[in-house]
Amino acid sequence: MAATQILGSSVQTPDGAVLELFTAAGDGQTEGGVVVVHGSMVTAELYRDFAQRLAESLHAPVHLYNRRGRGASSGQPEDYSLAVEISDLGAVLAHTGSQAVFGHNYGGCIALHGGRTLDIAQLAVYDPIISFNGSYSAGWLDDYEAALSHGDEEKALAVLLRGLQTAGPVSKLPLPILTVLNRIGSRTQPGKVLTRLLPTGPREIRAVLAADSKAEPFDALPLETLFLVGGASPEYFAEAAQKLDGVLPASDFDVLPKLAHDAPERPARALIERLAEFFSS
Repeated sequence: MAATQILGSSVQTPDGAVLELFTAAGDGQTEGGVVVVHGSMVTAELYRDFAQRLAESLHAPVHLYNRRGRGASSGQPEDYSLAVEISDLGAVLAHTGSQAVFGHNYGGCIALHGGRTLDIAQLAVYDPIISFNGSYSAGWLDDYEAALSHGDEEKALAVLLRGLQTAGPVSKLPLPILTVLNRIGSRTQPGKVLTRLLPTGPREIRAVLAADSKAEPFDALPLETLFLVGGASPEYFAEAAQKLDGVLPASDFDVLPKLAHDAPERPARALIERLAEFFSS
């Protein structure tokens, strides 16, 4: 495990909310560096090793914050939208003095849309969940919300896993079997955290769909934009990222062989090395 120190602090947002911030202090520095935007249905805790290892590779700080509804951060507001997330990212960038961002999953969606308006010079994403020219659909979302409204959290999680297909072969199991497995898994500490975060899912998925966009608005992305996808990740991540990469003037697109969707949470050496190369350029 990386030995880089993790420092805790907080960030005030323009609307008065508070975001819990963790900084992996590369070579003792706490300003500048890279801001990490984590994915959906998880907390910043899963990315601590990733932040430490990337900070050691870059010899620069890596900042990781709990998005709303997680840890000591404020909850999701009733008027939650992608604009709230982008504003929050802007507050973290201003607080840390960073102009470099890495986003994973829904964090990649926030980073890409934020890159159109925020002061970001370098932007990298891994398996971004983004709807580009109608590339993403979530026909399962109504079933997910229905299960949540009936208090059936294990079924809701089963619908979510089958819909996103991000849990590998487990995602393809029949819904009743997956529901039973979730009932067992919900008794573990990771399962308890995931169950607690289930209500944040519908708003975030709907934010992805609401932000569906054509090519033109993304022309404002930084020239240094890197799209990364896992070779073992669901194909829809690569399809959307490749389409978006195809309309940008200077972005790069790479597939990291054998890596799955959870590569940043592990964290995978190949991903750390590729990001260190990119952010050091």
